[in-house]
Amino acid sequence: MYRNDLGRRVAVLLLFFFVLTVGVVPAGAEVPRVTINVTNAEVRDVLTTLTGVGGASIILDDSVVSDSSKGGGRITLQLTNVPVEEAIDMVTKVKGLAYLRQGDIYIIGTQERINKGFESVRIVKIKYAKADDVKKALVLIIPEDRLKVDEANNSLIYTGSAAEALRVEQAIAAIDVQYKQVTLEAQVMAVNKGAAKSLGMEWQWAKLPMVKTDSTTTTNSSDSTDTRDYPGVFQFGRNPEGLRYEFQFQATLNAMINDGDAKILSRPKVTTLDGKQARIMVGDRIPVLVERTENNKTTTTIEYVDAGIKLSYTPRINENGLITAAVRTEVSTPTLVPEMKAYRITTREAETTVRMKDGETIVIGGLIGSDESKQFSKIPGLGDLPILGALFRNTNQTKNETEVIIILKAKIVE
Repeated sequence: MYRNDLGRRVAVLLLFFFVLTVGVVPAGAEVPRVTINVTNAEVRDVLTTLTGVGGASIILDDSVVSDSSKGGGRITLQLTNVPVEEAIDMVTKVKGLAYLRQGDIYIIGTQERINKGFESVRIVKIKYAKADDVKKALVLIIPEDRLKVDEANNSLIYTGSAAEALRVEQAIAAIDVQYKQVTLEAQVMAVNKGAAKSLGMEWQWAKLPMVKTDSTTTTNSSDSTDTRDYPGVFQFGRNPEGLRYEFQFQATLNAMINDGDAKILSRPKVTTLDGKQARIMVGDRIPVLVERTENNKTTTTIEYVDAGIKLSYTPRINENGLITAAVRTEVSTPTLVPEMKAYRITTREAETTVRMKDGETIVIGGLIGSDESKQFSKIPGLGDLPILGALFRNTNQTKNETEVIIILKAKIVE
């Protein structure tokens, strides 16, 4: 017993001497480095030598044993001018071990023993994000069974070592940030198709463009108009000074409304967080008859479907301040069909992804639909006569085509 212990001490001294003479820790180096070449050496001895070269102390857990199947055993390695901590990391990983560094002390053992011996319970208050969402991101760092969510306080409870706690804190700091908000103002209009064509021509050719002179005012040859928060400004192209041309079409739209060529269907306004979807539905739930046949038996039930104006969008604020938004709009109109005693729902929808500056306005068009109507009038009594009654009856059939235009303006809310 005494001989074995003496031989072990001699082996450690020889190994330490070999590392010092061959390896070599450069004087004055900021990061201690080592050169080592050993064959079939005890892992405990190698780790003790490496920490000594680095000027650190070591605590070896009982789990670091001579049996290689249980953590430890012997090792053969050749490293040249490698940082001491990197060498320790390599040796522990190869032998299925783990280490925890506290100051100048290395604590080495199996991962299970390290976790059990040095883990603690921590509670983190999540400020902006949902604790459950943060938990889903942290499962890459800590096993899920060591993560718990306190929904009432929006807090995260976890157990882990000091090293794990540091990684968790860094991850939470990157995830739990205050998101900016984006407000979307929409104006949904139904415009007579002919008037819509005229509107498109006016945007391009009717008047000389107004020139943007700074961030808040727009001027032409004789006057200036404040365009802040003005939804009827459409920017296109730039002047020689690099400022954008602006066209004002809101006055034209107002004139169409007054003349009966346009009608405002809705003016929804919604605010949502960066990256989160927002939805608006303005309309009614319409009863629809649904027939189902099963086992040669037909049953009729009533289901309710949404009809009206739907708007959903998901904004994403880029680093340069631009807003990229996935926008989906739907305009559905119910029409009662007397012959069927049911409603027919006509739907027009558009889905697109757009990019705009803060406060800029975009227009979505092309949602064309048509309405047909019949008007019947007659002279009482005479209009009901056979053959001759046609002379005293009048039927007027009209077809009206409209285009739905959606004007969108996005603004970042700090």
